[in-house]
Amino acid sequence: MIEKGFHLKIFFFLLTSCCLQLGAVNEKDDFVYDLSLATQGISVSQYNTGVNYSIGRGIEKDVEKAVYWYQRASEQGHSKAPFNIAIFYVDGINTDTDPDLALEYFLIAEERGNSKAKEYLDKLRKVDSLDLKEALIKYCCPEPLSHSMISKN
Repeated sequence: MIEKGFHLKIFFFLLTSCCLQLGAVNEKDDFVYDLSLATQGISVSQYNTGVNYSIGRGIEKDVEKAVYWYQRASEQGHSKAPFNIAIFYVDGINTDTDPDLALEYFLIAEERGNSKAKEYLDKLRKVDSLDLKEALIKYCCPEPLSHSMISKN
């Protein structure tokens, strides 16, 4: 049985997506839309909210909240969220460094078909003198992934 209100959530998500694509809105509006959908369990919006918190887009930068929203998206199978979580743990950005956990998240992202994770891990696997964890520590880190509302320069 489909959860009551599920169709309404999907309709709101699609309507919001269409409205955002029709015209430019400011970063704060983007953040508010994504956060409202993130709290309803929409994984793409949970990921976008993580990105926004991690870079301070439309809201004050807050790494703890970024990781929270990335984890919610990752729990639903999002492929970019574990990639960004991994960077926080290997780089020690406002958290304790944990290369084992970072590697685990990179591998999850790769397993889910994230091409950037595969590309990065393949590069690390080619370092003959180091195991994967040692290479990860030495050659940290790729750029975090963003979302479509962020302009690419």
